[in-house]
Amino acid sequence: MKTNLLPLLLCLIAIFSGCNSHGFVPTGGKVTFEDGSPLTKGKIAFSTATFMAEGTIQPDGTFTLTSLKPGDGLPPGNYQVTISASETDANEKTIYLIDHQFEDPSTTPLTAEVTTEGKNLFDFKVSQPKR
Repeated sequence: MKTNLLPLLLCLIAIFSGCNSHGFVPTGGKVTFEDGSPLTKGKIAFSTATFMAEGTIQPDGTFTLTSLKPGDGLPPGNYQVTISASETDANEKTIYLIDHQFEDPSTTPLTAEVTTEGKNLFDFKVSQPKR
């Protein structure tokens, strides 16, 4: 008999995290370019070796992270932060909006420490792709 372990894993994360009812704290922020203009689209992820929460970057550059339900955030801890942002042109060619280093956990310079104190709002600066 085949069993789906995902519900069990999610329950264990909630039990052992220890903060609000799910062990998560609301987390969000803003992504901008070096000149201060917002990254207007894309995805952002905070991850460890065993956990990840994601968010969609809004037109003003802001984001809110989601783990189990919209906007719930993630457990306190130290996270690698990755961002991906691209669009497709009229010829179906992918145009990357930020440098590739931000997409890979092994090369991203971005990190975040999420705590139970404060607002957990992070501002990240990204650069455009090298042409």
